[in-house]
Amino acid sequence: MYKERWLAEKLKKSLKVSSVLILTGARQTGKTTLLMNEPILKTYKYFSLDDLDVLAQAQKDPSPIISSARNIIIDEAQRVPKLLYAIKQAVDSDRGKGRCFVLSGSANLLLLKNISETLAGRATYHTLFPFTYSEYQGSQKPEWLLKMFKKIYPKEKEKVSTPPSLTPILFRGFLPPVLEFKPESYEEISMWWDGYIKTYLERDLRDLSQVSSLTDFRAVMQLLALRTASLVDQSGISRDTGISQPTVHRYLNLLEASNLFVRLKPFTKIKSKSITKTPKGYFIDPGLAAHLAGHKDPSAIDEKFKGNLFESLVLLNLLCLAEIYGMNVYFWRTKEGKEVDFILEYGRGVLPVEVKMSSKVQYADLQNLLHFLKMNPQAVGGVVIYTGSDIQKLASNIFAIPWVML
Repeated sequence: MYKERWLAEKLKKSLKVSSVLILTGARQTGKTTLLMNEPILKTYKYFSLDDLDVLAQAQKDPSPIISSARNIIIDEAQRVPKLLYAIKQAVDSDRGKGRCFVLSGSANLLLLKNISETLAGRATYHTLFPFTYSEYQGSQKPEWLLKMFKKIYPKEKEKVSTPPSLTPILFRGFLPPVLEFKPESYEEISMWWDGYIKTYLERDLRDLSQVSSLTDFRAVMQLLALRTASLVDQSGISRDTGISQPTVHRYLNLLEASNLFVRLKPFTKIKSKSITKTPKGYFIDPGLAAHLAGHKDPSAIDEKFKGNLFESLVLLNLLCLAEIYGMNVYFWRTKEGKEVDFILEYGRGVLPVEVKMSSKVQYADLQNLLHFLKMNPQAVGGVVIYTGSDIQKLASNIFAIPWVML
């Protein structure tokens, strides 16, 4: 059964303002399911370059595909770059006639220079992330987050909902197929993730770039997973894996282009020489990070790594909402060690977000938030995402919010 995605509404609006809509996202996030089930796209003719006959036609001469219908969906479009030139010509010749192309793919077309340059000024870009917990439950988008930027704050409530057991959920992850497994089906979940990782290494990666050693690439993935929610130290990764730093840098770019990995940039709009400029790294799904790190059972995950996975889960939710609402997501950290896990930017307003894997939040947990608010007059308040079940007012404009509300 198709579960409507929160992003669908924004895609409908994009179809009204541009001739080309590009939808990217990691493999198995549900791009094809969305494109084939959204009512507004039902009349579009669908092609997939995973189909060998369609792929051969696109490589030989894409014009029969382009001319086959007025509105067209092309899945895995990055596999034939010259197809994009044919689409560009079709868009330019039919400008103003309401013709639309929807292109989707697992590779991030924003990071593929030849593709993004070809369609410059003609396309809108969107990313479909794995499900958020609330989205999968069929809940509405969390409007409280957007209201924070208008200084309309949440009201204290008791028992918003009883949070589920968190560790099995972090272990399972949030890609649509794996969500079909019960959280306690550890063996089946591990088998699914093993297959997912193998498919990526043996197929998707080959389509993106030539990698001389899949063993080296997997070693970098494993180390990044073990260090998820930490600063990305390329020289340290190179030293610990014995792989050259330029190669590590290329592997990071490939993981990012595959939409599997995010390098979160620091928030630098506070004038200070002491702010860290190194990005933080996260795998896009906590289940992927857990399995790359070698875990076959959630009971084996230690508390520190569990906290890192929880931070990854919160980032996944924030990235999904940022895509829908048009926000930017950063982190903030000084060289002296003060840190706020995430900074949301919407227009001229900023909202710092701390993550605490605890069912209780204490005043001591607010110190970095308070320091950030003092330094940044554009900040509209502060949020602590935690594992409890109540909305709590911690200060005049700082609130503890249960993670299930994201």
